[in-house]
Amino acid sequence: MEVFFLMMGLWLVVAVALGMRRPTGFGGAQLRARLDAVYGEPHELVRVTPAAFPEADLEFYDRVRRELEQRKYRWLADVEDLTLSRIYPQNRTFLRLFSDAGGMIRASAYHLHPRGVVISMLQLVQLFPRHLRVIELVSEIQGTFLVTSNTHGVDRLEPPPEAKVERLPLQTPISEVIERHQTRITELVRAHPERSPVTFETFEDVLASIGRAHVTMARHRQKLGGLSRDELERLKGRPLSPTEEAFLREVQGKPEGEPTSS
Repeated sequence: MEVFFLMMGLWLVVAVALGMRRPTGFGGAQLRARLDAVYGEPHELVRVTPAAFPEADLEFYDRVRRELEQRKYRWLADVEDLTLSRIYPQNRTFLRLFSDAGGMIRASAYHLHPRGVVISMLQLVQLFPRHLRVIELVSEIQGTFLVTSNTHGVDRLEPPPEAKVERLPLQTPISEVIERHQTRITELVRAHPERSPVTFETFEDVLASIGRAHVTMARHRQKLGGLSRDELERLKGRPLSPTEEAFLREVQGKPEGEPTSS
C-alpha cells in the first residue's frame, strides 16, 4: 500500500512535469487540493469481490496467491480503496492482502491499468507501463516501514524517511521479491536488536498498519508542501523554469519571495 499511495500521487503531477497545458482553472492550488485528497484524510478500505473488476488481471492475482500460499502466507481479503476510486473513477482496482506465517510481513498484490487522460500522459513519456502488476511486502519495525516491491523506475515521488523502500525491476519474480525482503528484515533486526517487529495476525492488524503508514506519508507530504522541487525536477529532467517555479510556489502555498521546499 505504501508504494500504491506514492504512485497514485504521481499521477496527479504528471501533467505539470510534462509541461502540458492544464485544464482550465486547474492551477497550483487545485493540484495541492488533489494531493491533499490522496494523502489527507484516512482512506476507506472495503472488502470486495474480484468479479466487480472485469478489467483486472485475475490470473495475476491468483498466481500471486498460489505462490504466496506455497510459502505459508495467508490470504486475508480483497479490498478496494474507495478514497482513491473516487479520485480516479476510471482507474479502479483492488488489492489482495496477505500476511506471512510468522506475522512479520504484510503483502499486497494489485494490477494497475491506467486509462483515459492519465494513460495518455504517462505513456507519452514512458513513465508508466500500460499494465503494472505489483507485489509489495511491508514490515513495520517500531516506526520504520520496510518496503520491498517490483516498482523500480515507476514510483518517483519520494517516500517519508520512516519508509525504507527498495524498488526491484518490474519483471522480478515473486520469489526474489520475498527473499530480498526477508534478507532486509534480518539486516535491520541485526542492526537494531532492540526493535521489535509489529505482528500481523488478522485483517484488522494489517488495516491498522496501513493506517499508520498513511499518517506518516501524509505528514511528509504536508512538510514538503505537497510536492518538492527535487521531485518535480526529477520528473522534468531539468531545472524548473520561472513559470514552473511560480506554479510550484502556488502548490506549496508559498508567498512571492519565499523559497520553495526542495
